Amino acid sequence: MAFIFEPSHDPRGESMAEEFFKAGDKVKYRGMSMPATIVSGPHKSPGVQRFLITKADGNVSLVPKRDLERIVPRLDQMAGTLAMHTFGLPFASLNIRDQVKLASLARTVLNIADRTRGEA
Repeated sequence: MAFIFEPSHDPRGESMAEEFFKAGDKVKYRGMSMPATIVSGPHKSPGVQRFLITKADGNVSLVPKRDLERIVPRLDQMAGTLAMHTFGLPFASLNIRDQVKLASLARTVLNIADRTRGEA
């Protein structure tokens, strides 16, 4: 039996509703390599929602939501990639047994990569 998640939730159970950014969250900001921090929001403005962010250089900006992107942890990226290569399906659509196996495998792979960093 596979668990199919609604579009409003991601596999970790976090709400992915319209306002899933919260104050203090680290996010990717378009055009910058370093993450930004959400200060407050969403603020209603004509056309789009905007968030007040502190950029890595210390400047504060009011930016539209479309310029922000959630930072996905390495473990989630690895588990998602393994699911697509192994089963050809997204991680969220796998049954719980396969999700647990892939999460454990992803954790092991990342631990090995961290331990052997810099080695040939």
